[in-house]
Amino acid sequence: PEMSLNIDPAETSFPATGGTVTVKIVSSSESKLAFKVKTSNNQCYRVKPVFGFIEPKADAPLEIMRVDGPPKDDKLVVQWAEVPAEETDPKAPFAAGAQQGEAILPMKA
Repeated sequence: PEMSLNIDPAETSFPATGGTVTVKIVSSSESKLAFKVKTSNNQCYRVKPVFGFIEPKADAPLEIMRVDGPPKDDKLVVQWAEVPAEETDPKAPFAAGAQQGEAILPMKA
């Protein structure tokens, strides 16, 4: 099936000493999407926002910050779910187990 959500660029890299990269979460859906961001390495990475919404056919910035740490390959996972236009809490669909898909961003340091 066509992915309703993609990450642009599809891969990113950081200096092992740390740094910040901003990527775009891009929706191709006709519906409003809620998203939740997870990383494979919470020691080294911080993301803003962790939860949010993307309007239909729009995109949203995602800031990824890496702190100083040993170089290794990690990944960022953006889980998403379609939500009603009137939904106001981006955490609610995930608390209810509504995840419909995920996009994965490989990260190298």
